[in-house]
Amino acid sequence: MKYVEPHPYAKPEAAAARLLEIAKAIGADRRGMIPVGAWNATFLNRDKATAAEYALGRDHLIATGLIVMHGSGGYIMWGPNCDPADRAEMGEEIKMPTVSLGLQR
Repeated sequence: MKYVEPHPYAKPEAAAARLLEIAKAIGADRRGMIPVGAWNATFLNRDKATAAEYALGRDHLIATGLIVMHGSGGYIMWGPNCDPADRAEMGEEIKMPTVSLGLQR
């Protein structure tokens, strides 16, 4: 009988892969930043991972250059080794509906 639950994110590569998926799903804002609060809350609360697994995955992503931590520690940004196709963004610039507002002829 097993008394210990398996930890799917015990390996840094597995934790890093899941954290990267979460970052892509959240997407970056116009400044290219992803809020750490939403990122780690998803991993810790929804995925039921531990803080140690989070730290392993985050440190692995930083070491490989896929993400960079902002100086404040409140945001992550895509790193230099991140493939441009993987860089998800929250949305394009807000465009005013000028034609429907009668601002354009």
